[in-house]
Amino acid sequence: MTRKWLARRGIEVGEPSRSLAIRVGPRLSRMVPGRLWWLVGAVVVSIVLAGAYEFLVARGEGVSDGVSLYFICASLQTALWASYLHRERALGPLPVMDRRSGRPPARKILGGWYIASLAITFGGAAALAAAIHLITPAKVYAWTWLGALCWPALCCAVILVVTLRRPVYAEDTASAAVDTELRVLDCQAAVPGSYGAIVLFDVATGDSTPAGFTGWLIAYAVLALGTTALGLRHHYHRPALPPGDYGTPVRRPLDLAQ
Repeated sequence: MTRKWLARRGIEVGEPSRSLAIRVGPRLSRMVPGRLWWLVGAVVVSIVLAGAYEFLVARGEGVSDGVSLYFICASLQTALWASYLHRERALGPLPVMDRRSGRPPARKILGGWYIASLAITFGGAAALAAAIHLITPAKVYAWTWLGALCWPALCCAVILVVTLRRPVYAEDTASAAVDTELRVLDCQAAVPGSYGAIVLFDVATGDSTPAGFTGWLIAYAVLALGTTALGLRHHYHRPALPPGDYGTPVRRPLDLAQ
């Protein structure tokens, strides 16, 4: 699996180095020991949080119908991210490059479209909720929607801050390049546009959304999803890795003949 990942980034190896396999494997494998428990725990936590929020805060008429979905989606995304970090650390210690060498800047990792998706998903929601609260009678919908978005915002912040601020786990130029690519991959665990899509669930299934803002809410969801998709596309089409020592070189037929 690590070999295929390297090949998609322009590097062919017969056998990837152990340090790269430790880092790449848990992120790409569908079956990682312990992942199921992380996900089960996330479901339990999200049910408890959503139930507490609905019981203590989001009560009465006009509440956002998608409240539980915000807690479930954010908790599952965070648990998936945490599961492969836990597996990576369980497989062995990682070399840490001199801290003075510095980490890649956040802009280089996230990209403009992904940053825009964060601003639209959370900043746009705050602006819309404020407008709905001030202009329409649907005040309960406005603040329960915005309150439910606080959990996804916190989860995204944890994923991004930890990913962008962690040390450079590398011992040479090649492993430093892989470290940068894995930061990009880890940031993809936070998918802000998915929370914009939950608004469409509110629009389609409930009467809580104000009729005069239906078009604005749909536009918000489309922009959040669209910028997130463009950001992920930018992440997928990153430049090839630089030449370096990524493992055992591929043995060509000519080499075998010799």
